[in-house]
Amino acid sequence: MYDAAIGRWHSTDNKAEFYFANSPYVYALNTPTNAIDPDGNLVIFINGLGGGGANYWRNYDTAKDNWLSQPNKVAFDLRVSDHFNDHKRRYYDGSPGSLFHNISASNRYSDGYTKGKAEAASIIESLARDPQGNITETIKIVTHSMGGVYGKGFVKALKNYIKNHKDPRVRKALISVVADFDPFQAGSKYGRADSDIFTQQFIHEGFWDFLGFGGLANQEEEGADDKQNDEKKSSHFIDTFVGDIIQLQEGTYEWDKDKEEWVCTSCKKD
Repeated sequence: MYDAAIGRWHSTDNKAEFYFANSPYVYALNTPTNAIDPDGNLVIFINGLGGGGANYWRNYDTAKDNWLSQPNKVAFDLRVSDHFNDHKRRYYDGSPGSLFHNISASNRYSDGYTKGKAEAASIIESLARDPQGNITETIKIVTHSMGGVYGKGFVKALKNYIKNHKDPRVRKALISVVADFDPFQAGSKYGRADSDIFTQQFIHEGFWDFLGFGGLANQEEEGADDKQNDEKKSSHFIDTFVGDIIQLQEGTYEWDKDKEEWVCTSCKKD
């Protein structure tokens, strides 16, 4: 959005709310020789059954909307990054135990909480800061299948770390969205969305595609703020949700100075 002819930008920084003391039009806090800001965010991917890492999100050669369509090479995580203009990523395995262990929602929630607690300091430490030490990055969580419930535990631990930290700058770290793609056992008490974080759920309600495990995870997630349901599709596989990426969005938040916490203004209230 920079206009070289006038030496100005045509819009404000989309993270300007973190810099009340600075002009929302300056780039990199007016220190372009010392810093760059290509995206200023972080995306955390939590996979379902099948092993962790980037390969889970792009370990296929082709993807199809249904069995009649033509194959198309895709990489789900990279497309998410492109959508958010955010190419800083972390990956976690949302089904780290045996199949018997992972089938339990409570086990996955507990595993996610344990991992989130162990990783919280590292995640917050990795976030970009301005010269005054204020955190300038937001965190976005994307989950699939069994990773949905695991992600709820992970987010809970991360929130606890942020909220209870002694440094007021850390307490301003923000998880701006949790996006759950076909979360398995979303209807359980462990699959409920956090009321303080903008949450999206994406499902394919169709049941007929047995080879694509249609109907495996069609339970509605209680408390989700935005529910996207494509009734024309039924496959559970993450590559069939590529068309839904365009619907991803971050929530809107306001900082409550008295409570010293972010208040989600785009979240549904119970």
